[in-house]
Amino acid sequence: MQLSAVISTYNSTEWLEKVFWGYLRQRFTDFEVLIADDGSTPETADLIHDIQKIAYFPIRHIWQDHGFQKYKILNKAIIATSSEYLVFSDGDCIPRVDFLQEHYTNRKPHHFLSAGLVRLSITLSKHINPGHIVQGTAFDRKWLVANGLKEAVFKNLKLTNNKRLGAVL
Repeated sequence: MQLSAVISTYNSTEWLEKVFWGYLRQRFTDFEVLIADDGSTPETADLIHDIQKIAYFPIRHIWQDHGFQKYKILNKAIIATSSEYLVFSDGDCIPRVDFLQEHYTNRKPHHFLSAGLVRLSITLSKHINPGHIVQGTAFDRKWLVANGLKEAVFKNLKLTNNKRLGAVL
């Protein structure tokens, strides 16, 4: 494995499923996903098992039940990774198709990369379905604005495909 994606979650299968659809369409394909689960109910394990059946990449479920101790479960997931390059994300952040490729392409020894996000309203978040993710419309600024994203927010510029502008944001 060239890269390990570590995703933290707790009882959020509705969002985690959308996150998985984002990883299922990544351009970069030499990766594994580790779900750092801070004590979710069995529904999370069931979702992970279902996605494992269709995923082209390995998925491992790292689980603990010690109350809210996110950093302990992240440390357990780090120990379980099989690559030297790690990308961390939350279980409600849907990755764009180039998310892992950009991280891998721009990696440097002894450095870390930070990615941005665009916060969506709960209504817009619930509206996004696997089709929107697979087709890429869930990452299109015009589609998001047409479906309720406030257009005047500076952070929304992160939705650009312009490499120069994206590098500044």
